[in-house]
Amino acid sequence: MIGAKFNFIKSLYKIFIKEIFDLIYKKKCINCNCSIQEGILCKSCSKTVQNLSPFAHSIINGYKVYSAFYYEGVIKNLIHELKFKHNRKCAKLGAIYLFSYLNKIKEYEKSDIDYKDAIIIPVVTHKKNYNKRGYDNVVEIGYKLKELIGCKINENVLHKVKYTTPQYKLNAKTRKNNPVGSFELNSDFYTDKLIILLDDIITTGSTLDFITSLFKRNGIKNLICLTLSKTKKF
Repeated sequence: MIGAKFNFIKSLYKIFIKEIFDLIYKKKCINCNCSIQEGILCKSCSKTVQNLSPFAHSIINGYKVYSAFYYEGVIKNLIHELKFKHNRKCAKLGAIYLFSYLNKIKEYEKSDIDYKDAIIIPVVTHKKNYNKRGYDNVVEIGYKLKELIGCKINENVLHKVKYTTPQYKLNAKTRKNNPVGSFELNSDFYTDKLIILLDDIITTGSTLDFITSLFKRNGIKNLICLTLSKTKKF
């Protein structure tokens, strides 16, 4: 318990120090490290960001899976900055990209869906990671996306109950079963509103496969999976 509190305080201290350095020194582009006046990306790097096509890239347990980008270049650095370097400003840019991508999906599918009626449910991290960072990176993106859409967010119905090794550190054999049993969904949770199941990256699909099976068991029919990025192997 003491160790967890220490890590949490340490994370907050790192965030505070980073904010101070941003005020004293010129800001740097998170991708090429050049000096910039505002934001987190220079204009040149911003121009390199290209969306994936706005159609479902996969179907998992009957639910469509959409990914806005490949996990590379600017997007990979953005996720790393948010996830490992305490740069919470990256959450806002990630949300802006996802908001734009959702509108492209709507246009492509000629849908009259109103995302304002949706509920964002982030794929939450384990408390061990939360205590280490001082925040949940996917929840951070979720709240920024909520503000842009004007919808609701619920981070309390899906729980990460078992710490698991990150998928990218595992071989193909162990990835499939790694997420099994690591999440729980409130047994009484049900809604007929659109659920946007949000994550930062999809590597193999195993995590979303297990999580969506929980929603399916609860009778949830109106759900899409939305990730900021995906690996090219997925």
